[in-house]
Amino acid sequence: MARVLVLPDEISVDLPEGAPLVHALWQAGAAVETPCGGFGVCGKCKVRFVGGAVPEPTPDELRHLPAQEISEGWRLACRHRVIGDAQVIVPAESRPSIAQVLTVAVERPVELEPAVRRLPIDLPPPSTSDERSDLRRLLDALREQHGIVLEVEQVPLMVVRQIPQALREGDFRVFAVLFHDPEHPAETRLLAVQSDDTRPLLGIAFDIGTTTLVGYLVDLQSGKDLAHAARLNPQVQYGDDVVSRLTFVYHDPAGLKLLQHAVVRGLNEIIAEACQHAGVDPHDIYEVVAVGNTTMLHFLMGVNTNSIAVAPYVPVFADLLSVEARQIGLRTSPTAMLTALPCVAGYVGADTVAVALTHLYDPDGETALALDIGTNGEVVLRHEGRYYCTSAAAGPAFEGGRIYQGIRAEQGAVSQISVEGNGDNRWLHVTTVGGGLPKGICGSGLIDAAACLLDIGAVNEAGRMGNHAQGEWWETHLTTVGEQRAFSLVAPESAGIPEGVVLTQKDVRELQLAKGSIRAVMEVLLREAGIGWKDVRRLLVAGAFGMYVNLRSAQRIGLIPPLPLQRIEPVGNAAGAGAKIALRSVRERKRAQWLAQQMKHVVMTGNPQYEEAYMEHLGFEERLD
Repeated sequence: MARVLVLPDEISVDLPEGAPLVHALWQAGAAVETPCGGFGVCGKCKVRFVGGAVPEPTPDELRHLPAQEISEGWRLACRHRVIGDAQVIVPAESRPSIAQVLTVAVERPVELEPAVRRLPIDLPPPSTSDERSDLRRLLDALREQHGIVLEVEQVPLMVVRQIPQALREGDFRVFAVLFHDPEHPAETRLLAVQSDDTRPLLGIAFDIGTTTLVGYLVDLQSGKDLAHAARLNPQVQYGDDVVSRLTFVYHDPAGLKLLQHAVVRGLNEIIAEACQHAGVDPHDIYEVVAVGNTTMLHFLMGVNTNSIAVAPYVPVFADLLSVEARQIGLRTSPTAMLTALPCVAGYVGADTVAVALTHLYDPDGETALALDIGTNGEVVLRHEGRYYCTSAAAGPAFEGGRIYQGIRAEQGAVSQISVEGNGDNRWLHVTTVGGGLPKGICGSGLIDAAACLLDIGAVNEAGRMGNHAQGEWWETHLTTVGEQRAFSLVAPESAGIPEGVVLTQKDVRELQLAKGSIRAVMEVLLREAGIGWKDVRRLLVAGAFGMYVNLRSAQRIGLIPPLPLQRIEPVGNAAGAGAKIALRSVRERKRAQWLAQQMKHVVMTGNPQYEEAYMEHLGFEERLD
């Protein structure tokens, strides 16, 4: 064993020698950013060894870190294992954090018809002429009074143990808590037997995102929201995007278990926080409904994802799935059920179905396209009663990934940029998340930055930076980072980091690749339906992108089409709203199943239309009038 002292936290932890340093630091409560999944590509997991065993630098570190930092003990945590007692500084800039987690949404009301319900039952007390067992007496009364037929095997042992006390405390008038769908009686389960009906009956809906987790606690008797909570998905330690995590699981035999434990830990933290806020007991939660992309749901269930990682990208399961929540370690009622909404394909998941359930549920509605951009991008088009869907391999650029100074929407992240003033008396006005000193740039700031640089001529439509700088007011903003051209957005003296905040030429290229992919898949769906943008009456922009990004900037760079702004509707966390709809109504979860079956998945891999549209939209748009 080796003792590692983590600074400045003053946390001391004993770890086996040979343990991966990144995982050891997470275990110690000092999480480290690994956007690339720990493959030594991004260089963002910098830590400093200040005592004890200092590992020799690897080739990846010699490439990413200046010689002076190497000599001072700076290393990339993902490149090393614990080799002995050590003191390690984990600086703030290497730690994952997020300030803006989208929890609000444009919702639609539904009639309350939850799968979990509580029914009163009056039982005749036993006598010498009626010697039926307590369990048989209960099941017979349930059938006679409510028409619900349950077999003994549909009653968990822990519920059987509740029965004798509940019957006698309630003087043989009890309340049965059931997980029940009238159309699928074989799936009915008895979840609890209570002597009175005073305890709450709760459910929680989860939106399991690649980057963030959001949970909504709901009273299943009134349908009201009681509380919500959100946090960073702990899986980010294994990579910022789905592909990084799939790769991790593919190559590490323990990877699947690690990822499942990470997300379950995050969900349990949300359950505890939401219940504390509402003043209720987590043991009164009887159903969990989860949405997420296909990979996230496989990780949640602990189901191998290798078939999703390689062509033809086939999931192990895609239909609506209900299991016992305790099987994966959720801290709810011991008999609670976990229901995952259906997916469409390996890269079109239940979160996309939930967006459609919230906003595109009516097949007779007008032509509309829903776009959900996060770490991944998914698109659904409804046209003349038909549904088309696909996904885009956009990468994490819109959440700050693979951008030189890219960070999530955390304190100090540049989130908005505008050009102020007139003529030569012009300047860039920068806004940060939380109002702190600028220390990096998040997705909304990246899009604003590109739009501003396009408007002032510092970047041309091809994405080239600073070609015509002579005599321009912004000429002094041009600088060099490494061997590439860069543009200073925030001067060093005004920033919270020594080099200020810059946008590099490579950053612009990363943005072009991401936005080109998103725009291309939208164009292909329209062609598949035989329509153009003039036929689209509503463009629904879901997720944090729609709430926090300047839509005019998104249009300026060509990410979204130049539709009239009144046709573009930010709808918030539509996936989370869809999860709540399914929690409140078994009828609506059947609609979700129907929607998933109706969606035509348009494959982009090897699709010449996609490749053509992608090349067409790599560049930026001409100036908008």
